[in-house]
Amino acid sequence: MARDVTDTVYLIPRGDTTTSWWVSGTAMTMVAVATVSGNVSVVGALWRLRRTPLHYPLISLVVADSLVGIAVLPIAAARELFVFHLPRFVCAFWSTMDVLCCTASILSLCALGWERWCGITTPLARAKRHRIARRLAYLVWPIATAVALPTAFIPSPRHFHPGELAKACTVNTNIGYVFFSITLSFYIPAVMMGVMYGFILKALATPPPVRMHRGRIANPEKQVRREQHMSRQKRATRTIIMLMALFLVCWTPFFVMLPIDSLFDCVSDTAWQWCTWLGYLNSSLNPIVYAAASPTVRRVIRASFSGRSSRNDLPMTPCARRT
Repeated sequence: MARDVTDTVYLIPRGDTTTSWWVSGTAMTMVAVATVSGNVSVVGALWRLRRTPLHYPLISLVVADSLVGIAVLPIAAARELFVFHLPRFVCAFWSTMDVLCCTASILSLCALGWERWCGITTPLARAKRHRIARRLAYLVWPIATAVALPTAFIPSPRHFHPGELAKACTVNTNIGYVFFSITLSFYIPAVMMGVMYGFILKALATPPPVRMHRGRIANPEKQVRREQHMSRQKRATRTIIMLMALFLVCWTPFFVMLPIDSLFDCVSDTAWQWCTWLGYLNSSLNPIVYAAASPTVRRVIRASFSGRSSRNDLPMTPCARRT
């Protein structure tokens, strides 16, 4: 009985294996390895640290980035470098995970922005912030799944021009689904993030009140501890603002290109590749932001690589405990 050719997995280079092909392959491999190793290390570091209201949405973001490296980037790199065929259910899983992780990332950033704003404006309501931040982090994933799951069932037009080799697992460019997904997974959350960013900057610009008693500070030591708390909140907030800005810089080109191409089919394969991988690069850069902004995270990551597994070996600074 003859075997159906569509069930065969082919793996041949896409085009000539020139220097450009090797450079692209090396760069994609480096991004994939950095994404997995960096985010898995940060997940381990955050898991070992004492939980704060910031912990839950932050670990949600790191888990989303880890899944990008594990479930999305291997096939994404292979389809750019090789010609091959995969079963439909594998491609459906890949495209669903692609949309799911991106949506979860930006929704986690919205939750982080909310927590930072509350941390500055109501720093003493820690228990309430803790509960709501945890609920928001849990809510991210059902919403992201609802946005991503339809891509597995909605058919997409062929996404390649005459003369180009078809890619395995093409991105869904169905017009209706594209506008549904980009609205819920990028544009609405991006607007919310921008509004939250404005609130955060306004809260940071407002100096804390100073209680006076007959021309003197009522309790100088207590005043120093408020000021120290606000300093820590500002440092944590700067990290979140950096993550927000990095996400928007990396993903905006893709979410501008996608609806244009779904409407007019005018974007070249090279532009697709650059915009898509700029977005993927965001997942490998986020751990650098965490490590650069948090001495505690750096210390735990170093301890993880050095084989120190006891939590008692990793004393937290007073700043880390109170953030």
